[in-house]
Order: sequence, then C-alpha cells, then structure tokens
Amino acid sequence: MGRRFVAYLAAHRRVAFLAIFALSFLIRFALLVRVPQNEILGSGEASLIAKALASKGQFADPFAVPTGPTAHLTPFYPVLLAGINKVFGSGYTGSFVRCLLVIGIYSLLYSLYPTFASIFGFPVSAGLFAGFLSALLPVKRSAEVFRGWEEPYAAIALALLLALSLKRWGGDNRNPRVVLACGAAWGLAFYISFSLAPILFGLVVLDLFTRRSWTALRDSVLLVFAAVAVMSPWLIRNRVELHGWTLMRTGLGQNLRYSNHDGASVSAEMIFQDKASKQMNPYNTVAEARKVQSMGELAYGRYESRLAFDWIYDHPGKFAVLALQRFIYFWAGSIEHPPEFAITTGYTLLGLIGLPLIKKRVGTQQFCLWCVALAMFPLIYYIVQGTNRYRVPIDWMVWLSAGLAITAVVEKLSPAPGPPGEDQSAPMKNRSSTSRMGKLHGHWISFF
Repeated sequence: MGRRFVAYLAAHRRVAFLAIFALSFLIRFALLVRVPQNEILGSGEASLIAKALASKGQFADPFAVPTGPTAHLTPFYPVLLAGINKVFGSGYTGSFVRCLLVIGIYSLLYSLYPTFASIFGFPVSAGLFAGFLSALLPVKRSAEVFRGWEEPYAAIALALLLALSLKRWGGDNRNPRVVLACGAAWGLAFYISFSLAPILFGLVVLDLFTRRSWTALRDSVLLVFAAVAVMSPWLIRNRVELHGWTLMRTGLGQNLRYSNHDGASVSAEMIFQDKASKQMNPYNTVAEARKVQSMGELAYGRYESRLAFDWIYDHPGKFAVLALQRFIYFWAGSIEHPPEFAITTGYTLLGLIGLPLIKKRVGTQQFCLWCVALAMFPLIYYIVQGTNRYRVPIDWMVWLSAGLAITAVVEKLSPAPGPPGEDQSAPMKNRSSTSRMGKLHGHWISFF
C-alpha cells in the first residue's frame, strides 16, 4: 500500500507538489496565529533597511540609530521587504504579510524537493520523503514562521546553479558563452546571499583539479569574470557610498567580534541572552551604533575584525572549543531545544548514510557536487555564531540524501512487485549523468 501511494505521487507531480505545499503552509500558519502580535513586528536589520528604502529611497540605516548608506546585507531581501512596506505599510499588516511570505517560500522550497530529486537523478521517492518530512517538521522554528530571511531563496537559487553546473559538466557545454551564462547566474545569486561564494570556489577548484587543462583554466576565468561583472554595479555602489571597496556585504567583522570574545557562546540566541554580549551589537544598542555612525561602516568592520583576531590569537584554546561547538551546532542543531536537536541530528545522520548511495545509485558527478557544497558552505559558520536558519541553503541537499537512505530502507523492507516496467520509486540503476541531465529543461517545463 505504501509503495503504491509513493508510486502514485511520483507519477502525479502536481498532486505531490500541492500536498507538500498545503501541509507545510497549514502547519506553519497554525503556529503563526499563536504568535503574539508584537513578536512578528520587524525582522532585524533587513526590516530597518526596508523602512529606509520605502521612506527615503536609500539602502541605509540597519542599526539602532541612522548610520547612513550600508552594505551590511545583500540587497535582495531588504528590497523585497521594502516592496511589502510600500504596499501594506510597516506596521502589523505589513509584518503579517511578510510572515505569510516567509511561510509561503519555505513551503514552496519543500514542495520542490521531488522536482530537485528528478533533476539531479535521484529516485522521485527520495524527494517525496524529503518534502513531506520537511513540511511536517518545522525544525527551524521561528525562522520558518515569522523571522525568516533570505535563506530559502538562496536554497532555490543554489539548486538551479548546481543543476546548471551538472548540465554543463555532463553535456557538450564547454562553449565559452555557456560558461559566461553560468557565471552570470552565480553573480545574480550573490545578490540574494553571498554565503554561496565558497561553493563556487569549491566547484572551480574541483573542475581545475579533475580536468587539468588550459580549457579548464579558461572556463574558470570566464566563470569568475562573469560573476564579478554581474556583481559590479553593487560593488561600485558600495565604493561610492561607503568610500571604500568591499564585496557584497560588510557584516563579517562585526560578526567575528560578536562571536569571539570573553563570554561568547556558540549561538546567536545564547549570545543575545548575555547582556554584555548583546550590547556589542550595533543593532541592539545606541552606543555601538554611534560608533558605526562616527567611524563609517567599513572602518567599523575593520576595527571589529582586529579585535576579533586579537582575541583569537590570545585565546586559541577557547576559539578551538567554540569552533568545535559551532560545528556540532551547525550539523546537529541547538541542544537547548531538544526536539530541534533530535530531529536535525536524525536527518543529518540519514543524510550522511545516504551520501555514498549518491555515488553508487545516482552518479559520480552528483556525489562530487554534494561533497563540495556540504564541505565548503559551512566553513564561515564555524568561526561565527550559529543560527538554525544558516543551514537552509544546503538543507535540501541533506534532506535529499536522507530521502535516498530512507528509500533504500523501504526497498529492502518492501521489495517492488514483479511486473515489468520501471517503477519511479524502485531502485535506480546506475546511469550516466549526461543522459539524465540532458532532460533538465524538460523536467522543469513539464512540472510547471
């Protein structure tokens, strides 16, 4: 019965999409209506920037007092919130609409898991298990309901970028124009979240290492050139407005200092509960925001970086312990919230079990993509404070790997029936990435 139901959903993608979306949305909406009204007002620095955009047309003022033009965040999410503020205002109505958008984008992400599975060559059942379990378990807590940021958008963008990379690797797509188009797509994604940059770096290194040719070097240069070219309007804007060069964001120095000092804790939630640590954040205290105002955002970031690195140099043991704790937090969840810790640890372990199955049953290139993304993306989060939403851009990859492990277990416990014909939930034969990825465009068109 269970296998027939999975096969039915695998054959009827729109039904599966709507079922996962509805399940996710209803559960999170039920949680939202129980949240006190004052809790959903605002969404950190992004909301303050959105208010400045909506009121005076400036990407500015992310802290406790107006500090002028900023690059504290990448532009996508604050601009999106500014649009909501323009239409619905910045009070309760606008905040409630923002929460509905948060719930909607997470629900969309989860409902796309079966499509992601199909695109990357996984059994559709792996995406179904991943999608329904993600919908059923709001493990990111408030981040999925009323405090969401840009991470789910970054997750969808990353899935598209990795699909493009796999298609380019698997087919005859070494044409320089194709490479430039892929680089431009990465550049656009960095407007959503610059945290994806380490993955691009890892893919470039992997391509150079595996191909070891002048063509590979040419492709890498073109890829990075196109990404930087697309980023350049924002980089030039930051140079003009902030009077110095910076990449897409300026918040690293502040985060390093906020995360590495006497009394620092593993997570932002725990740091926030410590009064002395909380006062170090210019979003929380006027005195610290005045420093940004007087020094300028770039100078303030360099100042905070020096303090952080000085502390790390003087306290290598404490820093090593914090880094280890952050590693555990990133992959296992917050131990202060036992349900989150248990669920996150559970599907992370399932994802680890499923990782070698990707190479065996899906493809070597997909396995390499997963390894690069899962290895490179978290590196920055081992040296700054943790938040459960930080893992969202790659969480779909962990869930698909876990779904593959669950599929393998189900197949052993309930073998497929004997009639001929391919069952989409049955074990996949090891097939080439080229033949699978050649249908990428068709998968998206037929799904929608």
